Amino acid sequence: MQISRLPSYSLALIALCSVARYCCSQGTSVVADPSVGMKTQTPPTGGDDLTPAEVAEQQNYRQPQRPQFHYTAIQGHIGDATGLVYYNGEFHLFNIFDEWSLKSAAHKRWGHAISTDLVHWQQMPPLLDTIIDHSPGSGSGVVDWNNSSGLRSGLEKTLVIFYTDYKSGTCVAYSNDRGRTWTRYRNNPVIAGSEDARDPNVFWYAPAKQWRMIRYEKRGFAFYSSVDLIQWKRLSRAEGYYECPDFFELPVVNSAGEHHWVLIDGDGTYVLGAFDGATFLAQTAKRHVEYGKALYATQTWKHPFNGDIYQIAWLRYPPLSQLTWNGQMSFPVKLYLQRRDGEIRLMREPIKQIRTLYRSVETWKDIIVDSEEKTVPNLNLDLADLQIELQLDGASEFGLTLRGQKILYSVAKRELQVGSITAPLNLTGGRLSLRILADRSSLEIFADSGAATFSLITLENSDDSPVFFSTGGKTRISSLECNHLESIWPAR
Repeated sequence: MQISRLPSYSLALIALCSVARYCCSQGTSVVADPSVGMKTQTPPTGGDDLTPAEVAEQQNYRQPQRPQFHYTAIQGHIGDATGLVYYNGEFHLFNIFDEWSLKSAAHKRWGHAISTDLVHWQQMPPLLDTIIDHSPGSGSGVVDWNNSSGLRSGLEKTLVIFYTDYKSGTCVAYSNDRGRTWTRYRNNPVIAGSEDARDPNVFWYAPAKQWRMIRYEKRGFAFYSSVDLIQWKRLSRAEGYYECPDFFELPVVNSAGEHHWVLIDGDGTYVLGAFDGATFLAQTAKRHVEYGKALYATQTWKHPFNGDIYQIAWLRYPPLSQLTWNGQMSFPVKLYLQRRDGEIRLMREPIKQIRTLYRSVETWKDIIVDSEEKTVPNLNLDLADLQIELQLDGASEFGLTLRGQKILYSVAKRELQVGSITAPLNLTGGRLSLRILADRSSLEIFADSGAATFSLITLENSDDSPVFFSTGGKTRISSLECNHLESIWPAR
């Protein structure tokens, strides 16, 4: 039975989830075997645990609060994005996963989903094992194009994932069939030692024609090198960082020939600097591009097309959420560097593939907002890509309210405020551009082409039309475009 087809299971097949699951077995291919992992398969009981009775009628994506263009597992908790890899036309997304709990507690594994466009997803069987791999933690994935590891068998290139075993250290599993089955490396761990060490992030370093790893270790990131993905040599350490690192090089789009390495911490803050293959030299202080509190543990698919880097992250649900799924992934964004206000800044914009979901569009132009609030009537924001251009015309503060969230720009402070969170933002020509992705459970706000972004979970708020306001003078809505989106889960 394929767990990847769980959304269409009958109740009888759902019951089989308690006795059959894909697990990595030591040094052998992954198999569906009722005798493997029985202790982790039985649906648990407890305050945070889901029961078969709770989820039996929820094996679909039609619930009122279910995200319709963000990835969620059919049931259970998802957490950190991990192991992202692109191969042969498929994007592999892994995440921390507990199928039978609303927290990643006693049954923690790696969830897995595959997409050909980063928009539509197929949930695959989970991998790794709660007991054997000691509640496996985050890591990364690569394509071993030249068989550096010697693990290849067959015609397909080997996919290699690196994960955290909280008792032994950094471990490896690999696939020779495009990620459909996985095998643990026989001589795990490849880096021993797990005390406050986790989240290995592996990448190819072209100048040396070698592999590099950056790993969290005791309030800092350590760098390692390898020629075969198995034997690793410690190189250096960067102090003052905390878990889930990501690391890559990007050009500056409006400065020919200029490029920088970007080091991202678990909370989404980033540092720009130089990397010589052994040591990272920070050239800036920590900076924000994402200011929301819901987004955590960003990771990237590196160079799948023409050097583009796509980022995804975990969007955390409120602690008291009682849905049969908990947590969702952010909508993927493209990252780039741009010189703004005399500084190089990391920018985040939704990937252009979102246009494949457009089903209808509504547009408005040249609406004046003064002391009276303006509502756009009958604007349905159930699923929408909303793009707004606001032109300052004497106002001291202006913005809109959407789903109970006030989005306000202060001219005097040069700040954009969303709820209680503020971000510095200088306007060019008195114009503020906002792009808002509205799903049933979330808002993702991108200001000025992604110079400042806010990710919010909005499970308890209505889909009322946006209300625009302006104080101290007028504001003009130069343009308002609402692209209504279709669900990525048709007939589910």
